[in-house]
Amino acid sequence: MMFRIISATLVYLLFCTPSFSNFKEIKKKAKINNPEIIFPVSKNPNRCMTKMYSNPMTNPVTPIPEVKAPKGYGLDNRFNRALQRFENFKRPCGGGSVEACENVKKIILEWAKADAAKRTGPSDHEGRHWNDTLTVNLWVASPMMAGYSFVKQVIDIPTNEDKIIKDWFKKIVKKNKHLMYDMTYKDGTQARGVPKRAHNHALSSAISHMQLGVLLNDNKLFKKAFKNYEATIRYQRKDGSLPIETRRGGRAMFYQARAMNALTVIAIIAENQGYNIWDYEYKGKNFHNIVKFFIDFTENNEIVFKYAKEMKAPGPAKNYKMQDLDGRQGSNWGWLYAYATRFPDHENIKRLQQWSSDSSNLNSYQAKIVLNFENISKRKFGTSSWTVVEPNCHFIK
Repeated sequence: MMFRIISATLVYLLFCTPSFSNFKEIKKKAKINNPEIIFPVSKNPNRCMTKMYSNPMTNPVTPIPEVKAPKGYGLDNRFNRALQRFENFKRPCGGGSVEACENVKKIILEWAKADAAKRTGPSDHEGRHWNDTLTVNLWVASPMMAGYSFVKQVIDIPTNEDKIIKDWFKKIVKKNKHLMYDMTYKDGTQARGVPKRAHNHALSSAISHMQLGVLLNDNKLFKKAFKNYEATIRYQRKDGSLPIETRRGGRAMFYQARAMNALTVIAIIAENQGYNIWDYEYKGKNFHNIVKFFIDFTENNEIVFKYAKEMKAPGPAKNYKMQDLDGRQGSNWGWLYAYATRFPDHENIKRLQQWSSDSSNLNSYQAKIVLNFENISKRKFGTSSWTVVEPNCHFIK
């Protein structure tokens, strides 16, 4: 009964709440219209996992007390493994499963009571600080807050437990704040002059703040992400490449895609509160232009080489002429599922439609993007870190 009432209320609010189309007004005046609903629980069984296939007794998501990411490239992968187990319950909860939601609540409450994911490293904007904060925002705060939002739509939560959970969320989001509002890249990099709030790490922190704002009905927290979104759109190059991300050697497009996913998540969360920020434009620069660069790259991968050769923190992808894009990962392609279903008549999508109709001469990168394009509404990804939720279930319009 409660689930049906909340769903009906959400539909009413989404269609009856006025939407600011001017980004400047949204950034300044936006407020929470649908408290605690970060992503609505889906009712589409064809696109979403609706049954729980994992046993919580044999697949526990044990709280991890402290974060200890490396100083160099990489995150604390213990939390990624925990997220993969958590997804076994979060996904069917997002499809409306009462049993799954009960397990999601139990897991999050255990982590909250254990005061898990404490960051004990420095706040010095050096390697470990970057890696610790992203570990928590990406693999703990964002997915668990999204999962808890599903829980709140499906089952009742005792007031005392709700407080414990929300207090813990506030603590970890604040402790892992990395919005980089007052930081800019200096000389010695192709990203010179670009504000660091446009970095994928800052976007991840912005998503956590935005979600926390929705859960707490806090307009100030909710609006923080718009500053990061604005900077990323505004400081793209004219060709649509993102200066901070495309420096990164063989993972230049890997990180461009992650930033695109973060922008997508921010836009959808805003959309779920009644606001359209997809159309934000600054001097001809917009999200469509970023998508165009990605599609241009798949047709001619050499266009990123002049940026990628800077080789800034490429991780294991040392050859900038071999771009690391796994065709099966939602973190590379999740944005497409949202974009294609919102802008089906845009020239970017018409281009993919043309490739799909004649795939005989496509290169490997084109084949990967076409495969994902053709599997919209059909394919489910194995993990949803940079997309927060499963794209085929919660991104499709």
